[in-house]
Amino acid sequence: MKKWQKILLYPAALFFALFIFIALQYLLTGSPDKVSPVRTDCVGAADSDGVSDSAVEIVAHRGVHHNYQKGVYHPVTGCEALHIFPPTHELIENTVDSIAAAFAAGATMVEIDIRRTADDNMVLMHDYMLECRTDGTGLVGEHDTAYLQGLDIGYGYTADGGKTFPLRGKGVGKMPTLAEVLHRFPDGCFLLDHKDWNVESAETLVKILADVPGAQRRRLWFWGPEEPLRYIQGFYPEIRRFFPLRAQLKEFGLPFFLSFGLIKVPEEYRGLSIPIPARYLKWVWGWPYRFIDTAHNQGLKVMIYVDTAEEAARYKELPVDGFVTDYIEITGPILQD
Repeated sequence: MKKWQKILLYPAALFFALFIFIALQYLLTGSPDKVSPVRTDCVGAADSDGVSDSAVEIVAHRGVHHNYQKGVYHPVTGCEALHIFPPTHELIENTVDSIAAAFAAGATMVEIDIRRTADDNMVLMHDYMLECRTDGTGLVGEHDTAYLQGLDIGYGYTADGGKTFPLRGKGVGKMPTLAEVLHRFPDGCFLLDHKDWNVESAETLVKILADVPGAQRRRLWFWGPEEPLRYIQGFYPEIRRFFPLRAQLKEFGLPFFLSFGLIKVPEEYRGLSIPIPARYLKWVWGWPYRFIDTAHNQGLKVMIYVDTAEEAARYKELPVDGFVTDYIEITGPILQD
């Protein structure tokens, strides 16, 4: 063998070995018998009508709500309500009725958006500006609770470019405070999306949670930046993060995925839930059983983002820790069956 052939042989062999290693990561899917047990936090969350029968976590994003066409945003406000899909119901996100319907459909946890008011209260509202969904004006934080609860929160929804507003008049007085929601659903589990992203708002949240029983606080989870969360945990350490921030996912999730689970997840990120959209599962190494077991062994929970009946039926038997959905009214009954 010539010298130049020997020089090329070693990198070729290395490349071939690497190719075989990567191929095996996708071909070896593992066994369901070897997957460590599913871990849940909120199974058994209840509304006044009963308890979900689900054996896995089912997280309803915004409760039962009206979804919008992704990627179609108002150039100034980013208002989602201006391009919803044609309504199939009259429920409005972040309302008591929406939350009750989500629990009734099988949710074990409901994600809700919270914002601070001018009178040091917290209401459920996604947008910082009122003009998008309501008949009010200005910022949520500029108004007191009485003003906000007098608005029509279904005022701005349209599916046909403003020709019709099918929810207008149906959301008058339906913006609840956080305290009202927690009182209405004392056994419910909630993911609090802290929309203000500041410590001042976290201070208000701490005051409100002072009147919440400890057992109920343990069923509350947090979404938002680290600084407000650290402030809240200084009073209530039982309130934890459920999903990682994008920066955190990049910090520990990317190495975990790219190393095929060989790089260990730092201790501070163990216990977090990793939501994977169903359309990306085909790119996940060792899917399903070996990946799930590897994640479990590293202290991570695996959840699948499903939005259709077909996705729910296809993946509901997998030993994942739960599901996240924007269509709980469609997927929930299938997932808990």
